[in-house]
Amino acid sequence: VSPPQEKGSTFLQLGSSTEQQLQVIFEVLEEYDWTTFALVTTLLPGHQDFVDYVEVLTDGSFIGWEHRGVLTLNLTDDPEGTRLRRQLREVTAQIRLLFCSREEAESIFQAAADVGLTGPGYVWFLVGSGLGGSEQLPLAA
Repeated sequence: VSPPQEKGSTFLQLGSSTEQQLQVIFEVLEEYDWTTFALVTTLLPGHQDFVDYVEVLTDGSFIGWEHRGVLTLNLTDDPEGTRLRRQLREVTAQIRLLFCSREEAESIFQAAADVGLTGPGYVWFLVGSGLGGSEQLPLAA
């Protein structure tokens, strides 16, 4: 009896909670000694929980985290993205944790690329649910 023939592979994508994603991200930050970071978020439901959980992770840690603040973006009343680009330039940390929807991420990463914030020296961690399910990630070129 021969084993069944494989007809391609199966891709299993499991969703994880924002808390689980942040725990992993903070382990990576600690491993690389990236202790200075800023939060960038939109008004997506759950954004305050995101901010609160980051505070829980950093306040209860022995690591000397340097939290450089929270930038909350309102993309709906900035159709040209002028304010978005200005606000992104004002964030002083090179490590940025971004909480937003997939559609918002595309606009944010495009604006970040426009002002030179996606090249070497900048690290973005995209956090949130509903970010998968596509072959192309919402990253700027």
